[in-house]
Amino acid sequence: MDKLHPQCAKCGILRCGSKDMSMKVPPSCPTEKYRHLAGVTVEKLKLPENRAVNKGWLDVMSRILDPERSKEKNGWTRIDEIMQYARARGMKKLGIATCYALLPESKSLTEILENNGFTVVSVACLCGELDPGEIDMPGNIICNPILQAEILDREKTELNLMVGLCVGHDILFLRHIKGETTPFVVKDRALGHNPVAALYLNQNPFFKDRFNKLKKED
Repeated sequence: MDKLHPQCAKCGILRCGSKDMSMKVPPSCPTEKYRHLAGVTVEKLKLPENRAVNKGWLDVMSRILDPERSKEKNGWTRIDEIMQYARARGMKKLGIATCYALLPESKSLTEILENNGFTVVSVACLCGELDPGEIDMPGNIICNPILQAEILDREKTELNLMVGLCVGHDILFLRHIKGETTPFVVKDRALGHNPVAALYLNQNPFFKDRFNKLKKED
């Protein structure tokens, strides 16, 4: 096993956030291990399509981190950020790739976006009414995330939002969508579609055994 694979999540040095180059990092640090890639990625970041994304990001972050409005920093919801990014990029037509089970949430999202001046195209995962047997899958119905991606691309949506696509189908959607795409809802049936809650629960001794038990049973 490669003992030098990057483990940023376990790092206790965090030089990358301090810019203090006197701090010694381990050989597994991706900055050290893959230093030769830095120049390559810089050139990619300079490409016009990537510059445009970064300019949109900068517009959003400059507002969130505005020192004259420091109390508003934590008042930005995900949807606020998405709408501001779209405005900064001059995007008017947004797409929603939604799970069929989250159509009520997608309807509410659509209403918010439309009320803020955007045109919205939404496509549910069961679009196309695919017969599972055609792709050698069991059951009576099955999602078609590739069709969702193809439709949104043909509708020429400028920014797409993923709403609750299942694990696996979100991968297929992202593999085939050409337009810019960002997650809005990540499905989590147990936690009200808030998967990070599992991490907070895992820090609590009362809940921690639940996750350890699941790991052992596997």
